[in-house]
Amino acid sequence: MSNNSLGEVIRSLRKKAGLSQEELSEGICSPVSLSRIENGIQKPSSSVLESLLNKLGTSTYQICNIYYKNEEQLAFEEKSEQITKLISEGNIIEARNQFILLKENAELNNLNMQYYMLLDASIKLYENGYANEVLTILNDALALTKPSFNFEDFRDTLLSMEEVNILNLIVFAYYQLGETLKAIRLGEELMSALKNHKSGLKEYQLMQINLALNLAQCLEKECRYKEAFEYAEKAEELSINSHEHMLLPEIEFVKAKAIHLLGNDEECIFICKAIVPYMELIHKNDSAKRVKDYVKAEFGIKI
Repeated sequence: MSNNSLGEVIRSLRKKAGLSQEELSEGICSPVSLSRIENGIQKPSSSVLESLLNKLGTSTYQICNIYYKNEEQLAFEEKSEQITKLISEGNIIEARNQFILLKENAELNNLNMQYYMLLDASIKLYENGYANEVLTILNDALALTKPSFNFEDFRDTLLSMEEVNILNLIVFAYYQLGETLKAIRLGEELMSALKNHKSGLKEYQLMQINLALNLAQCLEKECRYKEAFEYAEKAEELSINSHEHMLLPEIEFVKAKAIHLLGNDEECIFICKAIVPYMELIHKNDSAKRVKDYVKAEFGIKI
């Protein structure tokens, strides 16, 4: 955001959550008042501000993080977002190259350092072979903002998006280490925490999709195929309802494998044949190759 007025921050968060002024202001203030607040004409009372931010899934503490940004901070966030996008696209070499350049701004504050460590862990997980090191990085990153975090019971704890990302990556690191029961317990606790957030922010919806997919893979590894299928269906439903389709091909592949393991080979093959061209169309060639290799190994069929 180029101009960080409070009204612009609220407007940005509202649009990100997909809410109209009428929907956000309902039960808090009039739509006219909200419009005046967003345009910088009216200053909200502390109670109105807190109510608006709670409805947007954030807090005064978090909003201050947006409100008081200098150019150095904005540069750090812009570069971090670029790296995150590269990771999501699977361009890990370029993500690593950009990440090396990020360090000069990473020590501005604890939150920046936390994001920096999160990116480091994400890249290492994609590079494989670093799961133990990643767990250490992620635990240290979480301790920056939650020094006495209770991993066994946190469903009623308010979590920032970065903290949610850290916990989800810990789930995946456990999975890579073969500690699937730990991964499942932590993942299900995190899923409950996300449900309790009741946030409309797209980032939280994306994280629920990602988490449901991780849990499906963990449950498949534990031979709990029916539960794996149910989590894959949950990820699919969340993806479709939120119009967030980035992970949908991978979700369908996990669902197809669960269907095969539950005894329906024909439907599994049908899904795999359908998703390979789509994966190739959106340049997810590594994912497409995994599906092709799976179908050939399991059924002797070349796609």
